[in-house]
Amino acid sequence: MWLVSTGSVAGNLPMRLVPGDYIVGRTKGAAIIINDLTLSRRHARLICGVKSLVVEDLNSQNGTFVNGERATRQTVELGDDIRFGGVSCRLVASPLSATDFEESETTFTAPLPGGTTVGFDELTRTQLEVLRLVLQGLDEAAIASHLNRSGHTVHTHMKAIFRQFGVHSRAELIVRAVQLRTS
Repeated sequence: MWLVSTGSVAGNLPMRLVPGDYIVGRTKGAAIIINDLTLSRRHARLICGVKSLVVEDLNSQNGTFVNGERATRQTVELGDDIRFGGVSCRLVASPLSATDFEESETTFTAPLPGGTTVGFDELTRTQLEVLRLVLQGLDEAAIASHLNRSGHTVHTHMKAIFRQFGVHSRAELIVRAVQLRTS
């Protein structure tokens, strides 16, 4: 299961959810950090099982909502919308299958405002690998470790990928990639 933002937010979304508890908030101590002032420091708790997820509001000021209804503690299913304060998210099976990029035989493009396109063939091999790992939910430090590169090098690749896709955050990158995949 994945928790993805349906808009543009700063933080560590999308997040792959494996069994365990996750605190959602804007504090560095949260497992899922969403840098938005409509979230409390410790806003909600996600209790993830093998095939289930429970969302529990932690007495946040702006509330937690599931499919538009305020929730104090509620089980959510794949496809459900979850809003923490003013930040809308969705629970999905996968933000994007990495194999869709690896098995593509042609340039995967989609129109952008102004008539330009995004082409995956314009990324370097390392940038494609970084993108694949981002789509698997790894953060920059984990990607650096996986690729045996410095964090600075991975960050430089991320900036190049952001420029290529015309985005400013990981969340926007995931949304753009999902939009390209479904168009």
